[in-house]
This record gives sequence, C-alpha cells and structure tokens, in this order.
Amino acid sequence: MSGRIRTLLILVVPSLYLAATLLYSAWQAVWGVQVDPESAYTMNGLVAAAGYGSLKFDHPGTTTTLLVEAIVRGWALLTRSGDIVAFGLEHYDAITYAARTGEALALAGALLAGGLIVGRTTHSAIAAMLFQAGAFVHPDAFHFQTVLAPESLLVAIALFGMAIVIKAALDEEPPATRLGVISGVIFALGFATKYLYLPQALFAVCLLRNRRAFLAALITGALGFVAFSLIFNPGTITRGFGWLVQIATHKGQYGEGESGFIDFATFWSHMREVIAAVPLAPGVYLAAAGTALAWCVRTRSWRDPVSLTLGAASLIFAAQLVATSKHFALHYMMASWALTGGVLVLVVVQVRRLLPGIPSAALSLVAGGLCVAMGATTLIDAAAVARQSAAANAIGARLSKAVVAAGPTCANVSGMFVRAPENDMNHGWDMTLQLWGDRAMRERFSVAYGKTFTVPLLDHNTYTHVLKNNFRPYSYAKLAADYPCIIVRSAVPLDDENAIGLLALEPDHCVIEAIQIYTVGLACAKVQGSFERER
Repeated sequence: MSGRIRTLLILVVPSLYLAATLLYSAWQAVWGVQVDPESAYTMNGLVAAAGYGSLKFDHPGTTTTLLVEAIVRGWALLTRSGDIVAFGLEHYDAITYAARTGEALALAGALLAGGLIVGRTTHSAIAAMLFQAGAFVHPDAFHFQTVLAPESLLVAIALFGMAIVIKAALDEEPPATRLGVISGVIFALGFATKYLYLPQALFAVCLLRNRRAFLAALITGALGFVAFSLIFNPGTITRGFGWLVQIATHKGQYGEGESGFIDFATFWSHMREVIAAVPLAPGVYLAAAGTALAWCVRTRSWRDPVSLTLGAASLIFAAQLVATSKHFALHYMMASWALTGGVLVLVVVQVRRLLPGIPSAALSLVAGGLCVAMGATTLIDAAAVARQSAAANAIGARLSKAVVAAGPTCANVSGMFVRAPENDMNHGWDMTLQLWGDRAMRERFSVAYGKTFTVPLLDHNTYTHVLKNNFRPYSYAKLAADYPCIIVRSAVPLDDENAIGLLALEPDHCVIEAIQIYTVGLACAKVQGSFERER
C-alpha cells in the first residue's frame, strides 16, 4: 500500500469523529441536560480569565479551564471588551459551544497525529485505524468526549500518548531520549487533566530499552505536572491530593459515608456493570495479559518491550476498573476504554509473533470487524441519546417561555436540572465562586450580571438550600415584597428541608412534564395553560 493511500485511510476516522461530535454537540443545548459539569468549567475559565486563577482542583481539569480561559481572553481582546466578566456572562453559552469545538478539534487532531505515528510504525493503515477506533468505544464515553468536561482532553492526551507508546515498543531501534521527554510531557498534561490518568505512568516500561529515555520520562512527567499545576492551578497540589485521600478513606462518593476504602455491597455490582458496558475492552486487556505472559514463558525473557507494554496495559485497566467500581460512574473508565484500539494493535502484533502461521489478514479482519461493530453501535446509541436530550431540552425551553407568558411581572425562579435556558450560569457559580471565591470576587460577578442583563437571575438551589438573586443570597420573604407573584421551577418536590422558606408563603403546586411548579399570587393552572399554548 502506498504512503498516500495509507494517509488517506488514516484520515477517515478523525474526519468521521469530528463530523459526528460536532453534530452531536449541536443537539446538546449547553443549558440543558448537560449543564453539570459544563457550566462549572465555563465559569471557572471565566474566573481565570478575570485574573483570579483556577478555582477547581477536584479532577483537576486544568487543561480544560485553560482552554476556556484562552477562548474568553482571545474573544474579549478581539471585541475590545472593557469588562471581561460582563463579556463572559453575556456570551456564556457561546463560550461553552466554542470550547466544545476546541476539544473536538484537539481529539480529532490526536486521532490523526496518533494514527500517522502508528501507521508509520507498523506500516499498516489497518493498524492505525484500529488504534483510532478507541474514540467510539461507548456512547457514554462519546458523550463526555463531546461536551465541555475534562474527559475530552483526557482522551485526546491519552490517545496521543498511546501512539508514542506503540512507537517506542515496536521500533527496531531503542527509543530516543527525546521520546522519553515527550512521554513525560504527555503524562504531565494528562495527570493535570484528570487524576485518574495516574495509572498511565506504567506505560513508561516501553522505554526501558533506553534507560536515559526512561529516566527522562519519569523526571519530565513528575516535574512537568508539579510546575504546570503550580503555575496554572496551585489548588491541584495544595488541596487536590487531600481530596483524593478523603475519597480513598471513605466508602461513599466524593469522600462521604463511613470510613473505609470499598463498600463491597456495591463494589462487585459496579464492576459487573463496567465490564458489561464494553465487553470488548476487558477482553482485549485480558488478551494483552495472556499474550504477554505467553511470550515471557516461551522465551524466558521478561525484558521484551511489547510484552512489558501489554503487561502494563492490563495493570492499568485493572487499577482503573477497581477505582471506577469504588467511585462509580461509567465515564471514569474513559482513559482505559479509549486505548482499547491501541492495545488491540499490540495484541495483534504479539499473536503474530507467537503464532506466525496465522495469516495477518485474518487477524486484521477479526480485529477490524470488532471495532467497526463497536463504533457503529456507539454512533447509533449516541444518536438516540441526542434525540432524547433534544426533546427534554425543548420541553425546558418551552416551559421557560410559558412561565414568562403566564406571569410577565412575576419573579421567575428556576433550579438546576429543570433545563431553563436562563439558569445555567448558577451551576457554574455554585461549583466555583460559591465554594472558593472571596466576597470581592462574588460581588464583581454579581454587579457585572446586573449591568449586562435587565432580568434578575433567580436561582432556587436544593443542594445548598440557598435562594440567589444575581448570585447574591436572598429570601422568599424579600422576593414576595418585591414582586406581585412568584413562579418557581424545581426538579424535585420541595419540603421543609429544601424549600428555603417558600412553603411559608403557601404556594399553589402542579407538575408539568415531571417539573415541579410552585406559584405564589398566581394560579399554577395558568402556567399549565400557557405551556399548552406554547406547542
């Protein structure tokens, strides 16, 4: 196969991914179902652009915050905006969409660059496309690669890092010291993006044929992470590791619950669910462990770079499987899932070394067929999710219009997960400024919002039990004195614990499309009638 044809084939998967993810993003309103965690990173990027640095350290998402900050600063510079906070709040949703696009371009670029590296190393376009198939491993993974969250850049970094690993393991010559430095930089960026990237450090074994390259990777990775974090997100060092200890020493999520490492009442069921979600992934990693062991037993050598790399891959998957089963969410597996294609490339190479009589075309056909089936299933399921999200978001937008039409002079209060287009900033506020901002910072954002928008932003937070008016704490008693009527939307029924004083006003109550509606000074039926007329 000529180099030109191979390059054209390697372009197919990145082009498909970019088209699919941009289309999927267009169906996912930033104020809708996915407001958590997107709004947190949009607000954190705006906070950083305003000169305060990052206020999030819990994943830590430093590269994601930097992406948003660069977009805000660059856009504000082009428009010569005087107040960067007001500019960011005014263009809040557009900034999120722009950041999504930036992440999509980064991942497509990693697929292309990584595919070219793997293709040249193996002299096979099929191997390159197998490597690239990791971008389509599961609908949940595809979703988090698309929306504004650390996982998107995490996958981009992991995929490019895996291409370097394949090159180091398969090249006839020992890896150059420069390759070790590159590997260290990749690790530093990945670890600064998501703490779950830490097990990927085991891939350094692919560099052991050159001790200088191995040491360069270790030193560059450790110092790079510390330096990058101290410059752009010091909380990663000063607070983040304490947060990890809290998680590791408590059985509940986010360091909650009783003391202990694992709650075995849920651990094994979580593990079964993770394995069942993408059966191909544990199968590939088991094959990696098996073929690595078989080679070592046959040759009585434990220094083979391919075998060492496959062994490292299986340990990485096992570590991430345990961590995910303890602190459960399917997308926590993304770093390992995305590398399934790259590990499969090494497994195919190893099988050919162990059983040279097997035709290479047969192995490629089987592996390629599995990846095509996996990718097609992911895209079909992702399309279904996109349609469901769009339908749910349409209901939220329609209800927002109905509230304004039913009570144009009423206080319009909404909460998280009611898919209100006007409310998405509040989640970002709660996850950044509310937790770690000082009074002056909070007041600056509140004043900027008041100058930018004529309608107050009223938020009923059932988590913090705080009613906010333009990000400032408020009360329903004051709101009742300021407005002739009040309309509140909540994702959950309100009780004495989470009503924040609303029930003292004896509101009317109804449910519209699973969203709880509470009204004071206005019949709830009027909102229902307005909603029906908005069809």
